[in-house]
Amino acid sequence: MTDTAATAAATMHATAPVSRPARTRAGLLTAFAVVLIALNLRLGISSASALLDALRVSPGLSATGAALLTALPTLCFAAAGAGTGALARRFGAERTVLLALLALTAGLAVRAVPHTGALLAGTVLGMSGLALCNVLLPTLVRTHFPHRTGLLTGLYTTALALGAALTSAVAVPVADAVGSPSLGLAVWALPALVATAVWAGVRAPSRPGAPGPAERIPLRSVARTRTGVLVTAYFGLQALNAYAVVGWLPSLLSGQGMSESGAGAVLALTQAVGIPMSFVMLASTKGAETTALSTLAQSAGYLLAALGPLAVGLLHGATGGWAAPMTALLVTAGAQLAVGAALTRR
Repeated sequence: MTDTAATAAATMHATAPVSRPARTRAGLLTAFAVVLIALNLRLGISSASALLDALRVSPGLSATGAALLTALPTLCFAAAGAGTGALARRFGAERTVLLALLALTAGLAVRAVPHTGALLAGTVLGMSGLALCNVLLPTLVRTHFPHRTGLLTGLYTTALALGAALTSAVAVPVADAVGSPSLGLAVWALPALVATAVWAGVRAPSRPGAPGPAERIPLRSVARTRTGVLVTAYFGLQALNAYAVVGWLPSLLSGQGMSESGAGAVLALTQAVGIPMSFVMLASTKGAETTALSTLAQSAGYLLAALGPLAVGLLHGATGGWAAPMTALLVTAGAQLAVGAALTRR
């Protein structure tokens, strides 16, 4: 065979359409990977909340450190989420999610070291990885499953809530079993490692005309729209209330005499019935618009949300009680309701 003929044959082989069984296997692998990632998206947050009182004993986390620990996830989500679009354009969405999962796994593992610095550093690294996944998953669902977007969105939002609830319920018993709250936090690097290994086999879809993350819509243009403002405000207020409750509910209940494991179980119930709906709204837009709207909501929105757990911790420390923090959360819940009502009229 001549060089020209060999080249032509190789080109034909490379551009040959993927068989239906191969596409089916790839689709099932991607769907499974998306659900696994969703299961991991709140494990590091819920486990730290359930173990917050224990962490104040070992490694001796101060009151200010506890307030910072509960606020760090939302601060990391805001900072890392703002750069997600640039990373996805440079490396591709699938590879960016792989890097994010590696960061998540490493960050959770670092928290095994019983030192406040390691706890906070691991949280920053792990939560930054979560931020990238939070922003890119809606776009990836639409890219890989353009005709099953609603189904996949429902599956991974449900998996996200179930993962958070399960972790809240078992974090304290797991920490008791491994002998320390620091090791109890690091245990959750194992499911993250599994999700990383599965996602490593996912490739960008090869279907002609499949939507991708390359198209860019400036955040400035999205921020000037009514939808952009309302979605960002709603997302920020919802996250503010949610992360304040997730971060401090176990401590509130423990302070009223409930056991740590019982407080974790109540937190689990709270999260099980609170399946997030933010991504459902985002999934209704086009691929590039989804990325832009999601990035805007999760950068500006999470900056607002960070005030929730931080303010609750500081108010509780200043007053010695829970009346002032809970009153503040009632006010923000009312604001969220008002913005949600405005969204229904868009």
